[in-house]
Amino acid sequence: MKNVKSMYCQIKKQFRLTFLLVFATIAIQAQDIHFTFANAQKTIENGNYYYEVDVMIEASEAFKLGSGQVYLTYNPEAFGDNISKHNAIQYKYDSGYILGENYTLPAYKSFVQNDNTVHRVSFAFQQGVSAETITKANVTTIAKLLFHIKIKYMDATKDPMIAFEEGVIFQDQFFTACGSMLKSGIKAGFPDCANLPGIQLINDTYDSSGAALQTLNIEEQQIDTISLYPNPVKEFFTIRGLGSVKSDIYITDLNGKLVQTMIDHSLDRTIDVTRLQSGVYFVQIDKQNSRKTYKLIKE
Repeated sequence: MKNVKSMYCQIKKQFRLTFLLVFATIAIQAQDIHFTFANAQKTIENGNYYYEVDVMIEASEAFKLGSGQVYLTYNPEAFGDNISKHNAIQYKYDSGYILGENYTLPAYKSFVQNDNTVHRVSFAFQQGVSAETITKANVTTIAKLLFHIKIKYMDATKDPMIAFEEGVIFQDQFFTACGSMLKSGIKAGFPDCANLPGIQLINDTYDSSGAALQTLNIEEQQIDTISLYPNPVKEFFTIRGLGSVKSDIYITDLNGKLVQTMIDHSLDRTIDVTRLQSGVYFVQIDKQNSRKTYKLIKE
């Protein structure tokens, strides 16, 4: 009788654990992830025009990101065909981007880019460290920088038409972080995705509106000729290219928080950023009907 009772307790305990595991899995799978674009701009470098934009991610519930893959479409009239094959696209994930996180070892690795069609590219990544090593949820209910793309124009007068590919077969490509391959209780190490896999995330949605540029006419984009110098900066930088023209300057951090404002600022004057902490910022320049945003790195 005692053995029967003991067996019953074991079965009951196992049932509870199974129920909790299934419930937790359903709860994670039920959350939504949402992708947007931010900070779209046309830049010039060594006489070449580029389209640049940040890919953002947010979720209905916070979680630690594992692997993922994003598909993007573009206008071949603006950039040409097969931009990955022709090295016309760069993916960046500096400090401040989720894919640039580092925990002694890079949090993410095995970055792969491919031409999916002549006008569609894909970008994939894997975990470099375990879920236990990632100290906190890096995807939250607030949109955060996932990675950055930079595409070289073939014809900068054409609409870039950058957008997320939303077809069914391109969705549900993201997973939560895998557990550690080290023994239980040691909260570090490499991921063991075979035995402790992450959970596939479903119900992802996309908004490509943030990829649009405010103006497409190069002749109207005189503000494209300016640059920030020096960049990275330690104490002071200058906005070059428009002489003493006055503009409104706004500096924001990676979360979009306004940290410094200069109204009717003369662009030939230096800007003091000594009070800003080290990190990545965005400098927005408003000149009449033109608006341009540049990335600034504070050392």
